[in-house]
Amino acid sequence: MLRTATIGLLAFSLAASASAGDLQQSIAKAVQQTRQKEEEKALPKGYSKPLVWGGTALFVTGMTIGLFAFINNENGEFAEFGEANAVNKPLGAIGLATAFAGGTMMFLGAHRRGTANRAPSVTFGAGKVKVLKQVSW
Repeated sequence: MLRTATIGLLAFSLAASASAGDLQQSIAKAVQQTRQKEEEKALPKGYSKPLVWGGTALFVTGMTIGLFAFINNENGEFAEFGEANAVNKPLGAIGLATAFAGGTMMFLGAHRRGTANRAPSVTFGAGKVKVLKQVSW
């Protein structure tokens, strides 16, 4: 009885592994399709890498310079009277303006082309205005 059960289990495992080839192929195909869909969703249609990365570099540089210029008071270790006048205001303003320009570049690079598909639909009727916009996270 033990020998018959062992042979039956062995036959069942061989049959299961033979049919698992189709299962493995279908799993691999499903994974490949999922990856393709994720890659398509990862980059918006109007994504511009040079604008986004250039804007990121400008933003980081501008914020670093601006914060350093406003925080570094050059008055020594301890706070004293007249602390606000010891900071470099023009350099801080230039740094924040650079950061703003970088943020604008990042925004425009992410929304450059293909915005017509994402624009809201506005419909005018007799005595009514209808606006449709799809929002997704």
